[in-house]
Amino acid sequence: MADRRDGTTWVALELTHHGEKLVEEGILDRELRRALDVEEEWSIFIPARVYEKNGKRVTVHLMAGYAFIATGLDEVCYFRLEGSKIVEQVLSSRGARGIRRLETIHDSQVRDLRRRLSEEVAADIVPGMQVLVTDGVYSKLEGMVMDTEGDHAVVRFELRSLEVISKIPKVFLETMTA
Repeated sequence: MADRRDGTTWVALELTHHGEKLVEEGILDRELRRALDVEEEWSIFIPARVYEKNGKRVTVHLMAGYAFIATGLDEVCYFRLEGSKIVEQVLSSRGARGIRRLETIHDSQVRDLRRRLSEEVAADIVPGMQVLVTDGVYSKLEGMVMDTEGDHAVVRFELRSLEVISKIPKVFLETMTA
């Protein structure tokens, strides 16, 4: 049985006004990766989703002003973000000797935030939207919503030599950035 301490944990960042603007532009994750000098695969969760609906840009915020970065780097790397153009402060506490240490959030809490955000966005999925499937048989495929039926969307996938239309639970769909 795996030790819970071996699982993913997250560092919470409080964003500056400029950082919040980058959320609206859909580029905060890219800017955080650049500032941390980590690869594209490094896990970052921004509790907001930006997409296009009826020709207009829409942003759904679950927790405005915050972002979460997976742990695994030296603590100094996270603290260097503090006071930058995009990060106001890093969630931390002081130990017995006054030394700052990161306060981390367990992965189950971030998974819950992801689920809640997906549920909020799912209510807004309409025909014509480009979506990415996040779970199930069609995971990681992009498609277009053709119709909606309650909690499901009918999505068309254009594969190399095949077109597939399938009914997918809306909570498994992530809207593509506008």
